[in-house]
Amino acid sequence: MVSRHVFELCTSPKTLIAALAEDPDQPVSKLVKRLFKSRCTRIMQYPNDPLQGSPDQFDVVAKCGHFPRTPSHLFLLIYNDVLHTLDTNPLGGLVSPPLLGSSGVIPLSIISVIPDIMRHYANLIVRAEAEIILATNYWEASLSSSIIADSLRELSRRVRARGGEKVVVKLMYDRGNLRQAVKNRIIVNPVYWSRIGLPSEDEIPGISLEVVNYHHPLLGTFHAKYLVVDRRVACLNSNNVQDRPNIEMMVHLEGPIVESIYDMAMLTWSSAMNPPLPLLTKPPTCPEVYKFQENNEGLKYIDPEAMSEATRAYFQGQRAGNEAQPNAHSLTQRCDRINHVTADEERGDLISEHPSMQAPSPSSRVNLGDRGEIGSGLENQRSEMEEMHLNTAVLPNACANPRVTTPNVVGTNTASRPSESGNPGRDEDHAQANLSEKPDTCSIGVGSGSTSIEAGLLPDMRAFDGQGTAQEYGGEEDMLSDFRPYILHEPHNPVPIAMVNRSPTGRPGHYHVLQHPQDIAWLSAVRYAQKSVFIQTPTFNASPIVAGTLDACRRGVQVTLYLDLGFNDLGEAIPFQGGTNEEVVHKMYNTLNSEENGAEKHLEVFWYTAKDQTKPLNAALKKRNCHVKFMAVDDEIAILGNENQDTQSWFHSQGANIMVDSPELVSAWQRALDANQNTRLYGRVSDSDGVWRGEDGEVIQASGVTASSFVKRLKGLGNLIGRVRGTGGF
Repeated sequence: MVSRHVFELCTSPKTLIAALAEDPDQPVSKLVKRLFKSRCTRIMQYPNDPLQGSPDQFDVVAKCGHFPRTPSHLFLLIYNDVLHTLDTNPLGGLVSPPLLGSSGVIPLSIISVIPDIMRHYANLIVRAEAEIILATNYWEASLSSSIIADSLRELSRRVRARGGEKVVVKLMYDRGNLRQAVKNRIIVNPVYWSRIGLPSEDEIPGISLEVVNYHHPLLGTFHAKYLVVDRRVACLNSNNVQDRPNIEMMVHLEGPIVESIYDMAMLTWSSAMNPPLPLLTKPPTCPEVYKFQENNEGLKYIDPEAMSEATRAYFQGQRAGNEAQPNAHSLTQRCDRINHVTADEERGDLISEHPSMQAPSPSSRVNLGDRGEIGSGLENQRSEMEEMHLNTAVLPNACANPRVTTPNVVGTNTASRPSESGNPGRDEDHAQANLSEKPDTCSIGVGSGSTSIEAGLLPDMRAFDGQGTAQEYGGEEDMLSDFRPYILHEPHNPVPIAMVNRSPTGRPGHYHVLQHPQDIAWLSAVRYAQKSVFIQTPTFNASPIVAGTLDACRRGVQVTLYLDLGFNDLGEAIPFQGGTNEEVVHKMYNTLNSEENGAEKHLEVFWYTAKDQTKPLNAALKKRNCHVKFMAVDDEIAILGNENQDTQSWFHSQGANIMVDSPELVSAWQRALDANQNTRLYGRVSDSDGVWRGEDGEVIQASGVTASSFVKRLKGLGNLIGRVRGTGGF
């Protein structure tokens, strides 16, 4: 089980953030060398019998984390294997060992389009009092980045208005640069901020912003995506800051686990900060009682029923062709912006800006140019948006009146608001009345940074006129009726949570999976599963997870995979990347079928099918994709965060993930995932060959189940280069 060295590491009071508090000007790299030393160079090996271990040994494992209760047996089995990685590298998990095992609450999850998640980011950012840390793989000049940029402008205005100290903001992203061969982390000069859609220094006098471009050449992509505000709230999500037609997933975290993410962020930044974070010397005090739903200050703006109706209206509007009716409504009054003080007003503003309430039209869609280039099209985007702010196409029946408000927000009865249970609990007529009070349109931000969200949000999510829509089958409204982007979780006590991250590996090749907590957690979770494994990921081709999945099926474990059809096929098809989803699934079924023991019946693979579709779509069309990264095992634990189940994520990228021990949260997430897509209903592939076939015999494929041609593999090298440069939607 756990070595004495690892036990001492995990029970020690020594953490990176504690050392930084004593000497905030000291580079992290020097502190790390002083604090943590490796004692073992051997590579971890699995025990022959993974289920061996006495109760006393599991007690030792539990003491290696600061858990609020004794975790489940499954959680401890996985956590034990994760702890073994610390023998080789105490910081292989990108967090100080005492903070590897922690606890927290998750009052909110979002499963929706990217701007919904960015909207929650904005809501937290404008409330910041001292500091913000924001990390993303790719920061792209886009409408999503405009939401963040304008929230920074608004935060600056608030700071100046209250006469407070500047809020310190740290932003890190990955944009591969030749200079990173010498220095992985490059400070981005403020003169370049505008090129990527960030405010200039003059626009944010109330903020001290520092931006770092981080990449570990050649292949060590910085793939993490998280937000930490005032050392008390953290968000961990699957999406980058860019516009893509993706369904994504985010969790809002509070409690001691925020300290773990904070420590990870310090370790990742590495260099001395200028200026240092003001709260480094002020550790937070966790509340005795956590607040949920409308009682949580950071969630008051959310009216999930109205926002869900707005999302459904958006999908229905696309089907009805509202995008062909430009200028259906014009803005007749000045819309209030995010700088309202009361929660009711802010909720009204944010609901009115909800992307699902507006349908982009050909005449109003913003041309962002080549999204692969920094800042391309941004200046044109600004001028076009200023013009469109006064003349905008919107959904006629979705946004008719000025405002939605819910009186007595803090005192609202929780029974009147929808939550993870999926029961709206509110009168249908009342909900419709509230929906009818929404404004025609609204903008976020001030000054030159104002952006009209409805003008071109999600420009890639155009109306899709192909076959397979729910409307063609006469059931669109029924299909969309339970689409709920916001999951306000029921009040719960802190649950055991472990950080299972991965540090970057730049050199080509597939090395040392057993040295990284992320990879070990995934592998052990599948290995120890007794009943079921559920995985949703855009790409699935890493050799360890493929082999682990086949072994689980042979043991009689029911494995369910929700994958994207055709996602990044060019990149996945190049040599040593593992192959496309279609190729991998076809080979898996061929392998199990050839063994003739019925194991193929325990593998169920589905192509992602959007909520308004009855057939999977090729992800290359960029119409409806899913970018969620989620694993659940035996309905007890979940592992979720930044990383895909592909070769790049398993062997090269840096990512942040959490392992959560809570059957209640796992159940809520799985219900929400199924409610917000039609994958389980319509996406199942054949267990004979892994090919999707409709009831009429129609076959839908992307690249096909056979290996790609040499020419296509050469083309795929461009995608690999994109990964090295930190681009793309992976």
